[in-house]
Parts: sequence; C-alpha cells; structure tokens
Amino acid sequence: MKKILYILAIFVISGMVSCKKFLVEENLSGITNETYYVDAAGYEALVNSCYQSMRSVYNTNPSLFEWGTDIVTRGSKELLNGSADLVPGTQLNEYKTLASNNGDIQDFFSRLYAGIQRCNTGINRADKIPNLTEDIKSKRIAELRFIRAYYYYLLAENFGGVPIVTDEFTGPETHFVPNTEQEVYDFMFTELNMALPNLEVDPAKVEPGRVTQGAVKQLLSVLYLTRGYKTYKNANDFTESARLTEEILSSPFYGLLPSFADVFKTANERSKEIIFSIQYETLPGGPGHGQNIQFGWRLWQAQTGFDEASAATIYNKRRSDFVPTPFLYSLFNTEKDARYDVTFLSEYRATKDQGTVKKGDLRFYFPYPDKPFSADQEAILKAANPQVEVIKYPWIYTYNEEKFPMINKFYDPNAALPGSAESAHASSKDIILYRVAETYLVAAEAYFMLGQPQKAAEKLNIVRTRATKAGQNLNITVAEVTLDFILDERAREQAGEYKRWLDLKRTHKLDRAFRHNPLTNAANGAAVDEKFYLRPIPQTVRDRDTGGYPQNPGY
Repeated sequence: MKKILYILAIFVISGMVSCKKFLVEENLSGITNETYYVDAAGYEALVNSCYQSMRSVYNTNPSLFEWGTDIVTRGSKELLNGSADLVPGTQLNEYKTLASNNGDIQDFFSRLYAGIQRCNTGINRADKIPNLTEDIKSKRIAELRFIRAYYYYLLAENFGGVPIVTDEFTGPETHFVPNTEQEVYDFMFTELNMALPNLEVDPAKVEPGRVTQGAVKQLLSVLYLTRGYKTYKNANDFTESARLTEEILSSPFYGLLPSFADVFKTANERSKEIIFSIQYETLPGGPGHGQNIQFGWRLWQAQTGFDEASAATIYNKRRSDFVPTPFLYSLFNTEKDARYDVTFLSEYRATKDQGTVKKGDLRFYFPYPDKPFSADQEAILKAANPQVEVIKYPWIYTYNEEKFPMINKFYDPNAALPGSAESAHASSKDIILYRVAETYLVAAEAYFMLGQPQKAAEKLNIVRTRATKAGQNLNITVAEVTLDFILDERAREQAGEYKRWLDLKRTHKLDRAFRHNPLTNAANGAAVDEKFYLRPIPQTVRDRDTGGYPQNPGY
C-alpha cells in the first residue's frame, strides 16, 4: 500500500496523552519511534495514543456530523466571532457555497489520517516488541484494526474513495492515488473480521474503554447496513447487518438501561448500554470536549439574573454554534414520550440577584411545542413568576437572540469552570459512539430494508417502550414503519449524538435537511444536488500532491 502523503500525517512521537483509567499519560515529546517503542511499556503507550487520537476527531465541534441536517442548523456563534468563522459554518450548513478550502473539512481529513498513521505504527511494530505475549499482541493489533477501520468508515462516507494506507510513515510521499470506495469498504470488512476473534467478549474482563467484540460487531453491522444502499452492495448486506445486531442484543453483556435518562447520568458511563465510547479524564486534569456546551444559547450573556460563573456551573456555559431546528421538536409526542424532558431543558431560573430579579426566579419558560398554552395558562404562570418570559414554539431564532429549549442530556456537573474561551468549559463525560438503543435502530432499519416490517416494528417498539411515560403507550403498528419513521426515531433517541449527517447520507435522505433546516432551505430550496452526498477533497491536499490528486465531482 502507498504511504500517506506527508501533509496528512502527524508523527506519533509528539504530545501523546492518554485515555481514562487504563491509559497512563506520557509526555513523549522529543522521543523517537526507534528509541521509545522498543519494549512492552512503550508499545502500550503507542496503543493508548491510538485511542487518544479519537479525541482529536470529536474534541472541537461536531460540524461534519450535525450541520446541514434536518435536526440541527447553524447558530449565531459565527457572527459573534466574526466573518472568519462564518464561512465554514455557512458552507457546511447551507451547502451552496461548500468549497475545498473549508477549514473544518481540512481538519477532519487530516486528523483521521493522523489517527490512521498511529494505528499503522502500532500494527506494524507489534512483531518487533520483545516481552509482548502473543495474547496481548493479538488483542492490541485487533483493537488498532477497529480504530483504523472506524476512521476509514468516516473517510469513505464523507469523501468517497480515499487512499488505503497501511504502512508506517517513515518519510514524505508527494503523490498517492485514492482507492475506490468499494475497495475501502472491502478493506474495512477484512480488517474487522480479522480483529473480531482476537478480542474479549465480556467488557468486564478488560479495562474500561477498550475495544471488545461487541464494538466490532456494532461497527460491522453499520458497515453492512451502509453498503446495502450502495451500487456495489452485496446481496446479503442487510441480512448480515441484522444478524450481527441480533448477536449483540442476545448477549448477556449488553442491554437497555431502565430509563432513557439513566443513559446520560455521569455514574452510568460503564453501563450495559454502552458498547464503545471515547473516554475522558475527570476534570480538572485531562482534556475535555464540548458536547455539553453545544446545542444551546448564551444564557449567561446579557440576560438579567445570570452571570457567567454561576450560569456555567448550573447550566454549563452554552454556545450558539449548533441550534436544534423547529423540526426536531415537532417529532415528539410530549404527552407520551419521556425523552423530550430528558433531551431538552425548558425552564431556566436566575443564578444571581440582579435588579428586581432574585436568584432562583423563573426567568425563561418554554411550553411544550405540541400542546396549546393558552393566555389563561400564561397569566397564571406569570402571576406566580413575575420575572418569567414565556417563549412559545417555534421559539426565537433571530441571530444573537436565540432562545429555545437547549439540548440538555449531555449536561456535565463536573465540567471545568469557564476560562477565556467557551471551549474551556469542557466536559469530562465520555462521548458515546455506540450504545444498545442504536443497535435496535440499526436492526430495525436492516429488517425494514429486507422487507420484514414486522421485525422492524418489534425493534422500534422496544426502544419506544423504554421511552414511554407511565400510563402511556408509544407502540407503533407495522403499517407505520417507513424509512422516514426510522430516521425520526433516531432523531428522538439520538439528538446531538454526532450521527445525524451519516444517517442522512447512508439512507440518501439529505432532502430532509433541504426541507426542514431553515437555513439550508433558504439557500437552496428543497432540491438536493447529488454532489452534496460527498464533501470536497481539501484543497491543501490537492495543492501539495505532485501527481494531481482528483477532486470529487462538482467541486
């Protein structure tokens, strides 16, 4: 395989940090591969750095996962920060001006290949490490194959055919040729099937955060499901996806937690519902991420009764980059579905005395979007809470004045106190990549695509039963199962979980964004240009390739 172009690679010898608990931090700056990765301890540090590389993909913001979808649109952050930040957000959310100079796309592309290079180093050096038992070696190589395959999945879905690079980087290459997307998928299946038998079945038998057979099966089920929609699909793709999900769901090691709210409690990061997650140190100490501060608005900024420090502690220091669309709220039956009150926060109380406002006063109230809130109800609420502002659906979406029920399920009571930047108010909670509720949803989609709506309904109803309020019923009939309904259910269950663009891409349903995302629709109308199902290859890659790296069609 060709070595990766030097502009895409980041040497694994610099600045490596660890994942939680089983990954011990090491400062390896200035140490070379040849002098450090020579024994079992050095090799473990290398493997740990491969896990750590997953943070670089998710630490910053979820722009390529959430913008330009039906349930998340662009907020006012770009305007507050200036025009420099406006361009990448507008391009990704509104599509029309999407270009190869997009900085978020460039960072995404290079970080994925940097992670791949770390994995390549770990896989290729394993046989050279003395005192590394065969059992440990086979397990660690399998873990790295999973991480590398996951990165290629993100690359293939976002960019199509890309170079398959398996050699350790030892010197610059100035030209390489992308493999076809089909070849990338074939490679991922080979990698994961090689990894599967060498990994532990029981997550309790390994340190928290390590790849297990359950994680591999989950990724394989997603890959089969995704390839089943493509022109190069195999006839049994949906069947294999369903089979793998059934193996996970029948395992004694995994299962749904009793309530939707339980999934996101800080104490439940090691629960049976979690199949694989990116881990973070409890703050202060290690680097955090911003999932807890996305999908909100600046409650602490120019709102009477709120100050930065206390509002950040009580509500986390929210930012306005990523805004739930009115369509997302419309998907919930709030009388029956308990997930609405867990996902969104609808009441906000003052965090300090200011003027006539006293700490604890109800300041903002958002009635349920699917229920009438009469003038009499509003009068009663205001009589008891004279400082309250009632904001009715479809909320306020004016730039710099957004007010809407924030996505609150990622709230972190242990988040770092705010620093000079909003991103400094970071979360120490793990980012969940795969959990059992999604396994049910993958199974439902696979069965639906196999022409078995009865089984699809059964899987959906298991998830919906867990979400049902006491005394209510959310079960659906077979006749109600459609691909759009499955996507709606994914939105209700997984809002903000960094999956939405991939779901719309897989199902070829970006038209939902062009209909339901206000800014996307305003820029384009409802018609989707097919080129938007792939991102452009970063211009920096093409400029520095001496052989002329090809651009994706339409860019």
